Amino acid sequence: MTVDLTAIEIERRLTAIESQLPTFATKADIQSIRADIQAVRAEWKSDLGTVTAELHAARAEWKSDLHSLTRWMVIAVLGSVTAAAAVTGLIVRFFS
Repeated sequence: MTVDLTAIEIERRLTAIESQLPTFATKADIQSIRADIQAVRAEWKSDLGTVTAELHAARAEWKSDLHSLTRWMVIAVLGSVTAAAAVTGLIVRFFS
């Protein structure tokens, strides 16, 4: 099988190939993209570490606030019960 190509046909094919060459990535392009991806990945990991630390701090603060609120509620309830018992005792003594 022989292919007879004219100079015009060869030039047309060569022009089509040359027009596609700028769209092909070189090894350097791929390495540059890899480096960019690794930099973004490292930044993401750093940001994730910062967010995790902030979440742990917020959780500790929330636990502390909850503990303080619980303590305050227990004291308030005990105070109310003590006051009610004292008033009841006074009423019982007054009417006895």
